[in-house]
Amino acid sequence: MKKATIAVALFILFLGSLSCVFAATYTKFSSKFIKNFQDCDKYEETVVSEFENQQFTTTRKILGWRNGMCKYQEVVSSPKDKYQIDCNFTAIQMEDLYNSMRDRSKEPITHELDAYAEVKNPKPNANKYVVVGSTTIKGNKAYITWAKYQNNPYFCKPTKLN
Repeated sequence: MKKATIAVALFILFLGSLSCVFAATYTKFSSKFIKNFQDCDKYEETVVSEFENQQFTTTRKILGWRNGMCKYQEVVSSPKDKYQIDCNFTAIQMEDLYNSMRDRSKEPITHELDAYAEVKNPKPNANKYVVVGSTTIKGNKAYITWAKYQNNPYFCKPTKLN
């Protein structure tokens, strides 16, 4: 059980690092994406990037407001793997993410990113998570802010597609 919990936490951390590295540091957010993200207006864009001689394709979808949350989906694929992240952001989180994408600072920030593991909960559909470790990440404000949300299972759920 403990090994499975740690494996899930490492998977979430790996997925988040993949997605965030390519979303913020290497491929940048387009001005159209940022504009539509501000109000959670439906929008989709695909970007291609390269990291360590491997090509990645990232498709970002802003799905709109549902039940007071902005629905967002991101699919990151490489020749070897494909992952999907489904997120639900509050208005406050949207503002934080929007402001981070507009920030033009070139100064890298260092942040301790938590790794989470799911804890068995007797109530159905009442997932609970605990922090099981952390890793140090470094990047611009957008990279750090997206990483914090995409690696938090209370906001975003990763799925390996193949």
